[in-house]
Amino acid sequence: MIKEYGYEYDAVLNEEIWNKTKGKVTFEKLAGAYCLRSGRDTLKTIAREFLPAKVFIPALACDSMVKPFEMYGHEVIYYKLNFDYSIDFDYLKSILTDGLFLYMDYFGKKSILDERLEALRKTYNLVFIEDRTHNLIWERKSKFQPEYIMASLRKWINIPDGGLLWCNRELKNLYFDDDIVFSETRLKAQCMRNEFFKTGDESIKTDYRKIFTSVSNIMDEDKKPSRMSQYAFEIVINTDWDEIRKKRKENSKVLINILKKNNIQLIQNGPGVSDLYVPFLINNRDYSQSILSPKGIFNTIVWPLSEEQKTVCSIAKFTEEHMLAAPCDQRYTVEDMKLIGNEICKIIRGNENE
Repeated sequence: MIKEYGYEYDAVLNEEIWNKTKGKVTFEKLAGAYCLRSGRDTLKTIAREFLPAKVFIPALACDSMVKPFEMYGHEVIYYKLNFDYSIDFDYLKSILTDGLFLYMDYFGKKSILDERLEALRKTYNLVFIEDRTHNLIWERKSKFQPEYIMASLRKWINIPDGGLLWCNRELKNLYFDDDIVFSETRLKAQCMRNEFFKTGDESIKTDYRKIFTSVSNIMDEDKKPSRMSQYAFEIVINTDWDEIRKKRKENSKVLINILKKNNIQLIQNGPGVSDLYVPFLINNRDYSQSILSPKGIFNTIVWPLSEEQKTVCSIAKFTEEHMLAAPCDQRYTVEDMKLIGNEICKIIRGNENE
């Protein structure tokens, strides 16, 4: 039995749900949120609501946060972050005009105070968009009510597709595509990954990696947002979220403690605020990951950035060069966290072959 840590979820097809839902999308809401195909689709839904305008986005942002707005003719303007990943408020005020304003709490770290958001609302004609992907499973503590709250759901649980969009402003355009190809293609790749774990057949691994890499092109080429698959929705509503929180918090606590003891600089300093991953800073990031990959440890690399993003924000550039995000999700045990942590620490000590 092959064991790997990180990367995409593997899956065993739930035939009972599959037989009821194959080829279908959901028209239901979840906790008041529109259930869409992905986080990208939530942003497409927002972007098409407005005539082309300026969209202010943190410089530390992946393509999936930027492209939806560019698809609808908006001008993306990046703003700076401080070393603690809060918003450089003075810089923000120096560039801000009316338009759309997207913000997020990186790995659960508060990016902007409520009173500052309220001050911006009074000063500018802004549409506020909060990205909750990094702390979705924890209670929202902010009292500020943005026009939209969105999140990528499939980063948290074993589903092939899924994004959530809460609206405090009524949507004018309620037309969504019923694409099912993205979901079913990803589900196929997830099942192939599970088969690889059972058999060790490297040709299967090569094939499912190609599928995972290419399937995102469907969303990048499709301007219209699409709904979540009914298959994914059924899994979501049957998920024990208390157990997810408990397991991720337990895992992140163990891994954080190991890394702290070895003086590794952490971005999330304690458990229970994000637990999407355990992000840390390391020199020679790419070399370090190249040592970990053959050992089956696949940390998330956050994120490939454009030259413009790196020019605007030195913290974004530093993060791209130094950050890895270790897995701590519910697939793994405390013993797995100890293994991952110890392998990372070997690299820090310069003893990766010990």
